[in-house]
Amino acid sequence: MNVGIDLGTTNSAVAFIHPQEAEDADFPPIRLLDIPQFVAEGVQASQKTLPSFLYLGDREYVGVYAREQGALVPTRLIHSAKSWLVNAAVDRTANILPWDAQEVGRVLSPVEVSARYLAHMREAWNQSGQPRLEQQDVVLTVPASFDEEARELTVQAARQAGLERLALLEEPAAAFYAWIANHLAESRQRLVDGQLVLVIDVGGGTSDFTLIRVSREGDRVDFTRTAVGKHLLLGGDNLDLTLAWLAETKLGTPLSLRQRSALRRQCCAAKEELLTNPEKASYEITVLGAGSGLVSGTRRTSVLRDEALALALDGFLPFCDPGAKPKEEKRSLFRELGLPYVSDAAVTRHLAEFLTGAGAEAASGPDTILFNGGFFMPEVCRRRVADVLERWYGRRPFILENRDLHLAVAVGAAYYSYARVSGSGILVRGGLPRSYYIEIGAAGLESAADRLRTVCLVPRGTETGTTLELDLPQLELVANRPVSFRLFSSLTRAGDALGEIVEFDPASLQRDDLHAHAPLQALIRFGKRTEERAVPVKLGVSLTEIGTMDLWCDSKVSDHRWRLEFRLRKGVAEAEPATRPRAATVVSDSALGDARRAIQETFKPGAPVAPEELPARLEQALGLGKNAWPLACLRQLSDLTLDLSDRRSLSPALEARWLNLCGFCLRPGFGFPGDELRIEKSRRIYAAGLAFPNQIQCQIDWWIFWGRVAGGLSRNQQVELFQRIAGVLLPRGKKPPRTHPGLRREVWRTAASLELLPLQTKGELGNELIRLVRTGEARESELWCLSRLGARELLYGPANQVLQQSIVSGWVRELAGRPGAEEHVAIMARCTGDAARDLPPATVELVRRVLDASPHRDRLVRILDGEEPLDARTRDRIFGEELPSGLIFRE
Repeated sequence: MNVGIDLGTTNSAVAFIHPQEAEDADFPPIRLLDIPQFVAEGVQASQKTLPSFLYLGDREYVGVYAREQGALVPTRLIHSAKSWLVNAAVDRTANILPWDAQEVGRVLSPVEVSARYLAHMREAWNQSGQPRLEQQDVVLTVPASFDEEARELTVQAARQAGLERLALLEEPAAAFYAWIANHLAESRQRLVDGQLVLVIDVGGGTSDFTLIRVSREGDRVDFTRTAVGKHLLLGGDNLDLTLAWLAETKLGTPLSLRQRSALRRQCCAAKEELLTNPEKASYEITVLGAGSGLVSGTRRTSVLRDEALALALDGFLPFCDPGAKPKEEKRSLFRELGLPYVSDAAVTRHLAEFLTGAGAEAASGPDTILFNGGFFMPEVCRRRVADVLERWYGRRPFILENRDLHLAVAVGAAYYSYARVSGSGILVRGGLPRSYYIEIGAAGLESAADRLRTVCLVPRGTETGTTLELDLPQLELVANRPVSFRLFSSLTRAGDALGEIVEFDPASLQRDDLHAHAPLQALIRFGKRTEERAVPVKLGVSLTEIGTMDLWCDSKVSDHRWRLEFRLRKGVAEAEPATRPRAATVVSDSALGDARRAIQETFKPGAPVAPEELPARLEQALGLGKNAWPLACLRQLSDLTLDLSDRRSLSPALEARWLNLCGFCLRPGFGFPGDELRIEKSRRIYAAGLAFPNQIQCQIDWWIFWGRVAGGLSRNQQVELFQRIAGVLLPRGKKPPRTHPGLRREVWRTAASLELLPLQTKGELGNELIRLVRTGEARESELWCLSRLGARELLYGPANQVLQQSIVSGWVRELAGRPGAEEHVAIMARCTGDAARDLPPATVELVRRVLDASPHRDRLVRILDGEEPLDARTRDRIFGEELPSGLIFRE
């Protein structure tokens, strides 16, 4: 059985080809699976599509009823899971959905939700009497612009649903296969050699552009994909949000989250009706009241067809110049769903940028267009794009008509599965849409700051299922020292050959010409563990049938093989500090040597230097105050201090000084290459505990240390650390233990720095601090802790670790007007543009009135409005220079 699954942002579908029917026909019919689902309470029916919505009520619902019921109770609805798979601002394998949950809490990850949709389709298939889907070869579609991380997460979801025999196919290619399947004879007549086909796929949440070149010899027609656009979170959902904003403006009153969700669902129906039916002049919108005023508070308005046309055509498909670029705004207007949508909604400007980036390949413009996705179901939208292209190139491209745009991707996937297995039909060549590069250093030379040197690891167009070997005589692997392997990819570069040395301008990383994947920082062991080695290696790359990449290094002088597994969960922005231009203070080698000797002399038996004199000696040696020490210098000092950790036991004063110095040099525990190894060493010290546990100063410095490096600890490590202090901070009905005030203050600050703690625990900590505020026991330090716990933007934690609005709103109201609390309430009420994180408008306005009376009003209002960077000094410590490359190239 040849099965194709479209796992869509808004709708999903399954298509298939029977092998028996394939034997009895020149071209087998492609059938669609009827998917049973609840369409109303207690009512089941089968439909060709499964709406990609999951409702978490007394029982879980997937499909039509989930979508409709979720509009009434939005905090129990999960939607747009596919878009969350590419949102690097959150931990995509963590339980972060429903994003705007208030009633059920966040209980599922984007991967798990995607698996739920696939499992529902699997059960529908298995109940239809077909051989079990788990035993079939399944083709699952993904956006062409999905990177390795998003593809791998999609594969994880499929495997959770029991689908192991899997291949991935890009959605624009699937849409083109659907057209081929439905117009095979026409394709042989209509398409001529050298023609260029533009596939524009705009669905509910994503936009994809692809160019396909036609080659033909006689009756034989071949297709080669030549260019793929970058991933755009932009689609029909954005138009729904725009119409909802228009309707809410007309209603003249702010709406609740529940009312806004119901309004958005009605606006989706209004869009479909008004844009497809010229006879429909307007669409009535009804918004029910809340609570006891459910009926009496009902409000009505209408959206006019002219308004919907103006928003769709002038806002999303405007006429523009062929060289236009998307407008760059600080923040997208479309943050209602908590997703990082692009700031410019003009699909045509993104299309212009894509075609310009394709260079000579698209210089004369596309000859034909194939539309796909629900956004283009209205004919007026398809016509507008053709009008725009006609203005750009002076000729109107021919439009390839694809039936049932919402089903075309599934149909095309089934056709691809059949053509791939049987050898019949037509395949679109093109392989991977990206070229991949791995950074290489130069042996014995410092890396140049003005260029990025790489070797082409996988040329664009390499077919899946291919294993490549890269054997350069000059290539060596650096062993026995911390190194970094940096992987890059490009959608726009073509022609780079396997093994070719390619240099990039670092500015490419900021222009999106080059995508930086999360790097791998490692310590490769070989031979004597203390001796740095350069091991001659050859590289191996395997492109799997599911479209992911395996990479390894084979030693040429031994039987060693080192597999390089690049992380999927670590954000590039966090792990790629080299892309951030910054001025750095330089410390000479001699000054650093003086500082190292001062540390060594202090931490030795019978040292003539008192521990309390060490900070002044270091400042004198380096010629800088400690707050100006460069990050690279700090980390070198921390390495030395970690190596001297056993000297803590010489005296309480030395232990206190060691904790203070090492924690200062290691803060915030991440962001600088090699920090993971440093934190690993620190964890051994944690396991050993204090050498002088009865000394109050050692206890205080112990918790200062862990508060400083908390950002480098994993979630489980932070929870374990908190359990050591939970009894002090949250006695839970017991009489709290008597604690030294200074120690208690630092324990609180450490707890507030643990941004990965469970939200329930963070809420309990904040409530305890509010109790201290009410009793008059809270001071500036406690208010700082409260603002860290309730912050709308975290210093290092993912966005899914932000505490619930309802809890923090209560804290803010409690503090509003309290002298000295202005900055703290501004941080907790800070506007992010994400409705699931931002506090209610009434609370924000209350804070704004409080800030108006502050002598620091201007700065605090900038914090509130999201314009002032938070804790800039702390953030400056997060990013630093890079580790040397793990691969070197000897000239």
